[in-house]
Amino acid sequence: MNFQIDEQSWQEDFQFLKKKVEKTVPSYHFSENKKAFDEIYEVISTSQIGNNKLEIVYGIQKLLNTLNDEGCNVPLFQNGIALEVLPIKPYWFNDGLFILDASENYKDVIGQQIIKINDATVDEVFNELKPLLNADNEYYKKYLFQVYGLMPSVLNLVGFGRSNSEVTLQFASGNTKQIKGSTINDYLQLSRGLPNDEVFSFTNKDYKGKNYWSEMLPNTKTLFVQMQRIANNEEGISFSNFVNHIESFIKSNKTDKIVLDLRYGGGGNGFKLKRFTDLLRDSNTINKKGNLFILTSKATRGTLLELASILKLNTKAILIGEPTAEGVNTVGDIKYITLPNSGITVSLTHTLWDTSWQKDRSTFLSPDVSVEYNYSDKAKEQDPWLDVVYNYEVKELYQSIPSDFKNQLIGTYNIEGRKVSIENTNGRLFLTMNRKMKSFFEIYTELYYQSEGIFSTDIDGVALAYTKNSSNKIKLESLKWKGLNLNID
Repeated sequence: MNFQIDEQSWQEDFQFLKKKVEKTVPSYHFSENKKAFDEIYEVISTSQIGNNKLEIVYGIQKLLNTLNDEGCNVPLFQNGIALEVLPIKPYWFNDGLFILDASENYKDVIGQQIIKINDATVDEVFNELKPLLNADNEYYKKYLFQVYGLMPSVLNLVGFGRSNSEVTLQFASGNTKQIKGSTINDYLQLSRGLPNDEVFSFTNKDYKGKNYWSEMLPNTKTLFVQMQRIANNEEGISFSNFVNHIESFIKSNKTDKIVLDLRYGGGGNGFKLKRFTDLLRDSNTINKKGNLFILTSKATRGTLLELASILKLNTKAILIGEPTAEGVNTVGDIKYITLPNSGITVSLTHTLWDTSWQKDRSTFLSPDVSVEYNYSDKAKEQDPWLDVVYNYEVKELYQSIPSDFKNQLIGTYNIEGRKVSIENTNGRLFLTMNRKMKSFFEIYTELYYQSEGIFSTDIDGVALAYTKNSSNKIKLESLKWKGLNLNID
């Protein structure tokens, strides 16, 4: 890697990057992203680049940040950049930023709430760092800040640093501490110990390094399933056999409820999910309100986000937790490119995996029931997500569609170029749509009578609008989809 190249070479590198982004990244072609990207590129292409390593990296990050995709970035720990990070591991709780683990030299700061970083408040630093935090939304930016906000050289670059090697933290207790930066490997040895993350809290059984695992919640018939990556475990049963295991529990009546924990991780192969999601959708036992729960957090992304979205559109699942790290139409599958003159490696995403309509620009999936995770919960080793599961009561009262409407509604319709059907299954009407090739977007949701002119569904914010003439003839007008109004032909 060489940062001592001339201006022409830098401009060639940025031209190369722009062409790769245009050709590779789907989200570049969203009009608002393209406009922002091109504006910043214009500034860069008419400016002196210089040879300051951090300023150059910052410029590339700021440019890629316009794509609103955490997969588009400059990996800051690659050889030639390798920025130091403080050897502490904080977590941004609902009530503040607290340190959960630290290296041997700094164990005394565990449990402290950080209120200032180099004399600036946490919020001040976060707001200044946002252009460096490449993510779909603010929730995941806060998650990324737990690392980027602890990098001395990055803080120095944006005006909140005192040196490239250490940071002064001020705590709510009134104490302060100077902490020296260390390698990313030292940081990765630390653990936040979040609720049931790779450890089943009821028995302390360790599942470290497992992509998926399951346990029965004590004294219940509820199966707790955690997935962190949709790929075969290195040891033990394959993902396919893991789904077989869950199926056997359902069919043998060993479980009547499933809690699916998708709070941690996010990679893998989304095409492995189809059999699992169909299993839950087709189960008369599990696919009921109050019998299927999905736990989400501000780190739920990638294939786990796709899984949550698919189940929300095709089952009666209840989402519990925090807004997710990404929107329902995610851009994934990373491709690394190397800028030809400087040798900087850049990460770009190249495939759009949709679980919603193309017009859906939502940047996160909202929970049905929100969870506030405070430091006091962590201190008491409580899992407030499971507290919601245990205390959840099915309160929704749905009205069935009048019988004289049903036969009128059954049929196939066209919405945004897709064939959507209304089917009668055992006297209940379902809105359905099959997925296309290289897409995870499919719908299977029950219809209900909400009010005159509206049929609701099991999906929050999704309903069919209709009109009725003097002869009680029904005509579907539009699909109301989370703020969108999609015409029905």
